[in-house]
Amino acid sequence: MRMPINWLFDPTEWYRIVADPLYLSFIIVITIAFFFGPLFCGWLCSAGALTEYLSKLVPDRFKIDLSRTVNPTPIRYGFLAGFILTPFLGGSVCCAFCNFSIFQRFISGLTGELQALAYWSTTAIITVVIWFVFFGLFIKGGRGWCSFGCPIGTIQSLFYAVGSKLGFTYKLKYDSSKCNGCGSCIKACSMWSITKTDQGKGISVSPYSCNVCLDCVAVCPQEALSYSKGITETHKPIQLEGTTSSAVANRG
Repeated sequence: MRMPINWLFDPTEWYRIVADPLYLSFIIVITIAFFFGPLFCGWLCSAGALTEYLSKLVPDRFKIDLSRTVNPTPIRYGFLAGFILTPFLGGSVCCAFCNFSIFQRFISGLTGELQALAYWSTTAIITVVIWFVFFGLFIKGGRGWCSFGCPIGTIQSLFYAVGSKLGFTYKLKYDSSKCNGCGSCIKACSMWSITKTDQGKGISVSPYSCNVCLDCVAVCPQEALSYSKGITETHKPIQLEGTTSSAVANRG
């Protein structure tokens, strides 16, 4: 589904809007993201799930933890901007820079279609190293590629961020009155979308990177996180002993 994004900004490919079923798939995916969140990323993405699950087999001492030092959101949206601008520069990164395409060829080769392995290029090999090894097996959460370099995931997150502001859409919701600041949700989030607030007790969830996998909901012992309709909450000022809530808010 990266291809429709690339075609959309290439006038020579506009005929595909009515001729190629991939456009219909693209529209369905972003529509679902608007009303329910990027469910394709969190629940159906085989390429992202592969690296996430295999990374669990690598001991934590061998993994790179960028979650505390790098904010992936501006990087992933910057990459999306570059992806969109590529057709205007006469280029295309639809398949050469696509972990889905590589994953498909790899599985096809294992199941007997040896010709699929013959299409490997230098770019594909570099992509494997970045997606599967560096951003997969040896990075915290195993979803570094999803966090930094997946344009279709970024577009879904953008539609989700807009939709999550509306009361009739589904989204990840946070109830600060139930939160005890244990940090279980932060450890469970493979997309590094959950961070502690300045006060240190509550959390903040970024819809611009969350893939609504709901792992955080499953591990929260206080049920402070949920998935439902309504207006979402990021965090509220925490009442500290001997202060007023307004004073805390001002200091924060």
